Amino acid sequence: MNAGTTKRIGGWLVTILVVVAAFGFGGAGQIADVRIGSIVLMYAAMAEGWNLLGGYGGYMNFGIVMFFGVGAYATAMANAGWHLNPLLALPIAALAAAAAGALLGIPALRLRGHYFAIATFILTLAVQALALVAGFTHGATGMYITGVTLDPVQATRLYFDLFLVLTVIAALVCWALERTRWHSALVAIREDEDAADVLGVPVTRYKSVALIIGAAIAGAAGCLYATQIYYIEPNGTFDFNISLGVVVAAVLGGAGTWFGPLIGAVITQLIAQELFVHVQGVYNQLSYGALLVVVVLVAPRGLASLRVRRRRAAPNGSETENSSQMIEEVAR
Repeated sequence: MNAGTTKRIGGWLVTILVVVAAFGFGGAGQIADVRIGSIVLMYAAMAEGWNLLGGYGGYMNFGIVMFFGVGAYATAMANAGWHLNPLLALPIAALAAAAAGALLGIPALRLRGHYFAIATFILTLAVQALALVAGFTHGATGMYITGVTLDPVQATRLYFDLFLVLTVIAALVCWALERTRWHSALVAIREDEDAADVLGVPVTRYKSVALIIGAAIAGAAGCLYATQIYYIEPNGTFDFNISLGVVVAAVLGGAGTWFGPLIGAVITQLIAQELFVHVQGVYNQLSYGALLVVVVLVAPRGLASLRVRRRRAAPNGSETENSSQMIEEVAR
């Protein structure tokens, strides 16, 4: 057994042990800590979904909360209209968010750079405004969700496990993507989209699929969020701070790697929860921002880049890959 195989096996064993330990924490940890853990996992799952287009493809998407909210409202409407157990509505929520990604997100992909980022922000505000006035969403009154008959302690532990499963699935999607032609195509788009297009890479298809899968993951997270709190309303469900938290987690941890968003979500959300308890008002946001600035100064490309840089560095110090060769490889 060579060193590479041994290292891969060791990595899988560590990953499995971490997941098993996380399930154990959900079943035996203090309830307050488990609740915080659920928040961390929710952001981790959505950061992994965001990573598909934002990290690998280089498109700064500030509309992830739009798909999150669509999933939450799809769950509430399925529960109210069909009396469906809200947990069984998870596939409906994921499909509804994916459909929203195809309907609203794909046209926005005609834009690039900061224009795309602004467009996703405006679309989020538009969907939120629609939810505030539409009759089928009950407007500003919001919607109640019924059907989960568990005591608070059992429910907290159950939703931690569900968020953990969703996070594992999302991370596996990114991990698997990094070992396929799709990863090279998305990185080629990120490095030079025009060159990739000229050489025959179907950039629209790759970007669209990445966006739709990420939207579906966010919709599933929205379903679990809605069923956990039993009530949703437009301002809280489509809160832009959720999108901002997802983007910061992915970028801080290391966008474009499968493990970076996980690291970022744990760090940012634990810091945010700690500051929320001990530092109130505007000082909470200032302290949070200052800590993020420090980390960004230490690792401008995310904390995961520190590990990737050591792993990929050649003896002569070269760390970069010839992007033109990669684009040509994908186009063949």
